[in-house]
Amino acid sequence: MARYVNVAVPLPVHKLFTYQVPEESPGNLIGVRALVPFGKRELTGVIVEELAAPPPSSVKPILELLDEEPLLPESLLRLTRWVAEYYFCSWGEALKAALPPGMAPQQGAVAELVRSPSEAELEALRRRAPKRAAILELLREHRGRLTVRFLVRQLRSENLAPQLHALEQQGYIRLVSEAASAVRPRTIRAVELAPLLRSTPELLQTVLQELQEQSPKQARLLSTLAEYVRQHNAPMPLKELLRQSQASSTTLRHLLQRDYLRETLLEAPLRREEESEPILAERNELELPLTAEQQHAVQRIVEALRSGQFKTFLLRGVTGSGKTLVYMHAIDWALRHGKSVLMLVPEISLTPQLLDRFRRAFSQQLAVLHSRMSSGERYSTWRAIRCGQARVVLGVRSAVFAPLAHLGLIIVDEEHEPSYKQQDPAPRYHARDCAVMRAAMEGAVAVLGSATPSLESLFNAQTGKYHLLELTHRADGAQLPTIHILDRRQRDGHQRRGNFSEPLLEAITERLQRCEGIILFHNRRGFARWLECPDCGHIPMCPNCSISLVFHKVPKQLRCHYCGHAAPVPEECPVCGAPQLREIGSGTQRIEEELERLLRPSFPQLRIERMDTDSTARKGAHRRLLHRFASGQTHILVGTQMVAKGLDLPHVTLVGVLNADLELFLPDFRASERAFQLLTQVAGRAGRRSSAPGEVYIQTAHPEHPAILAVQTGNAELFYHDELQHRKEALYPPFVRFVVVELSGVDEERVHQHAHFFAGCVPAHPAVLKIGPALPTPARVRNRYRRVVILKGLKQQDPSAAALRQVLRLAYARYERKYATSKVRLTVDVDAYGLF
Repeated sequence: MARYVNVAVPLPVHKLFTYQVPEESPGNLIGVRALVPFGKRELTGVIVEELAAPPPSSVKPILELLDEEPLLPESLLRLTRWVAEYYFCSWGEALKAALPPGMAPQQGAVAELVRSPSEAELEALRRRAPKRAAILELLREHRGRLTVRFLVRQLRSENLAPQLHALEQQGYIRLVSEAASAVRPRTIRAVELAPLLRSTPELLQTVLQELQEQSPKQARLLSTLAEYVRQHNAPMPLKELLRQSQASSTTLRHLLQRDYLRETLLEAPLRREEESEPILAERNELELPLTAEQQHAVQRIVEALRSGQFKTFLLRGVTGSGKTLVYMHAIDWALRHGKSVLMLVPEISLTPQLLDRFRRAFSQQLAVLHSRMSSGERYSTWRAIRCGQARVVLGVRSAVFAPLAHLGLIIVDEEHEPSYKQQDPAPRYHARDCAVMRAAMEGAVAVLGSATPSLESLFNAQTGKYHLLELTHRADGAQLPTIHILDRRQRDGHQRRGNFSEPLLEAITERLQRCEGIILFHNRRGFARWLECPDCGHIPMCPNCSISLVFHKVPKQLRCHYCGHAAPVPEECPVCGAPQLREIGSGTQRIEEELERLLRPSFPQLRIERMDTDSTARKGAHRRLLHRFASGQTHILVGTQMVAKGLDLPHVTLVGVLNADLELFLPDFRASERAFQLLTQVAGRAGRRSSAPGEVYIQTAHPEHPAILAVQTGNAELFYHDELQHRKEALYPPFVRFVVVELSGVDEERVHQHAHFFAGCVPAHPAVLKIGPALPTPARVRNRYRRVVILKGLKQQDPSAAALRQVLRLAYARYERKYATSKVRLTVDVDAYGLF
């Protein structure tokens, strides 16, 4: 009887597509990838539903099933479906985000035949996967090695990536990188019994008896392999076989020639951190005693874990209060009771030190997932997690989709961080909220931790949705740092030397004399924010974006931080010919240069380093830089927001904020909250040990700003209450759902027109407010003009967001039916973090 399934394809199409299943397909197909015809193309989708009855009209057949068993578990299918519905994207786009990137090899790769199929295997493949069978036949005809480009040409197919990936999973081939890199799991050579020997124990015994008389070494090797296969039901790694049997490769070769054995490949165990890398953790922190507050927090989390019921905790602890130690004890309990754990961190800058601290505690059970890993590393790690080799996953935003089984605990560290929000491409999800939803779906416990929680999370704690746990004191008796506010308007009479006031320079000099660590925070990279002609006022602008180019001194060029455009620095003004352009504003490169000029005469051995995305672009650069700073080789660390969180360095006693105003007046309703969080977090890097008290100097031209006052006085509650009141009056989150619909294209007039078309398609509803069309900042990015329409869903009138979703669906459907064109792109960002 024919079977029919619905397939989600990775396109922005809000529907599923029905296909007929090939004959002789396995029983459970939900979660299996399928190669399907889609117009004139072939796409790889995921089977998400099986139909109980045939569809009313004829449908196309699936070309090939690409997995022998479901690639995605049912729990991740449910999560991705919720992501698609809530964040208004297709299910296929959400599923694509849940799979590791770059699973397809480039055409420059080479396919090598590892294990030749038997005639029975080949015949089965011809029936259910003809392209895979054709690939294997070509490889056999050409001595087992062909380029992917040749295979594509011979089989007249635009893309063989799904078939090659499936054959590699089955152990028939391996992909070897030549000019282009193929994403593949790391493999090791292994040996297995010939199928006839494995299926006929009597024959195996006869062969062993014959070999015992003719060649005892061959008999010992075959016996060792047979016992391993009996115990593990898997091929035996070749090196291990030779070691245990004390046999040589010549002995093995003779058995292979007699067809008693077959050589194959096994996926290598998950690769751990290289031994040569510097370690950033001093000890196993599970051995440290807990404070009373930490013990209370661990007990509450363990009680929830023991109950097996979903619950969300908000762990609010001052900087240095030992939130990580609470996480570790909760993870340790979960592991000892058979549960797996997922821990999210906001960005890669936090990973090296946290990874080492966790490795000290959890050894070989830990896997890490982040964007700085190569595609091959991420793919191998994903497969290792899926196979159960790792039970603790430490990762950034996308790790929320890690295929962990028996998930018991999800931790979101620094839950307030905006980097948890995906911007492009779809799905534009928030990893923190997805983590809470995943915990709810799997009956797990969610812990959201931060010294400066988001207003949304604090509001949820106040209304009883989250259980609030607080750590109000630093862990080892250390005091919070003393905070000094320095008025950049020079009303205090202090002189300035470049970006530095005299009190800050004096504090830096004092710490250098005492050999203590110094962190200087300036949240702008480059050398100067822009160049300006002193005569005509010309400012070099990005040709692709409506934004000025940033001047970088190393390397010397003008660069756009939106599209990446780079241009040489003009020798003279291109408009009026003035001989020199003026450098306006400061970035981390200028701060570093000023420090060299001011301090090098007094400290000849001084070493200053920058920590920003420019200086840490190379793999491993974060770890090496932090190691040099932690070991005292580097004396001053100048950085952007990468230095503001997650660093636990005992020798740091001074933090300087060179311009706190950079964050205060951005065109974003979260600007004040973000400034308060950043300043509190960076201040918390100082004085984290009782033996070395810390000081913080904050330079600002607005010392009376509520965010600055809250940081200085430590009165976070006052700031939060005021900010919540402002948000309530202005109708911003957490009192509304904030949706930004962006329309973009290369023709500004057409984009403007279509923005008005979409706004006109939005139906009136008392629970939904419409604003716009409006001009975002910047108005043009990567040569695409932008307009936005904002929808605010009033939570008090529409707590489930049903009305907001209905309005959005109706508006989208009307626009698609009447006005949609390929020349204007429409994107929807639910719970948007701004208009940038």
